[in-house]
Amino acid sequence: MRKINEMDLEAVYALCCLLRDENARMSFTDIMDRNQLNEWLSDPLVSVFGDFDDVGHVRGLIKATRGKGNKSHSVYLAAATHPDHRKMNIAYHLTLFALEALKAEGALIARTYIYSWNKASIATIEKCGFMMSGRVVMHEFDDVSQTYIDDLIFYKLL
Repeated sequence: MRKINEMDLEAVYALCCLLRDENARMSFTDIMDRNQLNEWLSDPLVSVFGDFDDVGHVRGLIKATRGKGNKSHSVYLAAATHPDHRKMNIAYHLTLFALEALKAEGALIARTYIYSWNKASIATIEKCGFMMSGRVVMHEFDDVSQTYIDDLIFYKLL
């Protein structure tokens, strides 16, 4: 586990494309080209951490976006796991790794939003010590379930 760098962009992009192809509903599926990933690497407010297998394929990703100005003490997290590596605690271990690195860089609190239907992510983030602090009720209409879903807000003091 480590921060990603320019050498990792192809592997990270491949995972983003795979997630998009499987119609995963997460922020990593918004990546439409490699330039967006390059923007992450050049943005001092963004840190991306990856878990890699022995041949350099990405098994999991965490993107941490730091707040600006009087919000610089906080980070917002987004996570993704490769479909072939789910249910292996990769997101759990990678989240803890990222939180330690972010704490060392001065972050005091981490937050994340998780769709209410995503039981696996909720269980993982709670296992990492996050607490639910609220919800955005009927945040959006979900075409898959044909219902309105909530966005659950979680936080962890570092």
